[in-house]
Amino acid sequence: MSRKNWLKKLSIFVLAFSVLSLPLLSGCTKHPSPQELTRLEEASQAAETAEETLQQKKEEKTTLEAELSAKKAQLKELEAKRETVKENAAKK
Repeated sequence: MSRKNWLKKLSIFVLAFSVLSLPLLSGCTKHPSPQELTRLEEASQAAETAEETLQQKKEEKTTLEAELSAKKAQLKELEAKRETVKENAAKK
């Protein structure tokens, strides 16, 4: 057997072995590992906590916007009252 044929067969063997052994090295399984399940559960809990926080902040924003609206209305009333007092003071 010539050296060229031998190298060709060896390279084909190495390539075939590499391709066939890749699935074994990747560690793929049908089921997640306990560590992966733990990380998934932690991520799920973090997402739920973030959603609850977001909802609380939205409610707080709505409350503060209503309070701001009330304060602006009160400010307009007081400014109108102040103008009335100024006009009355200027007449005297």
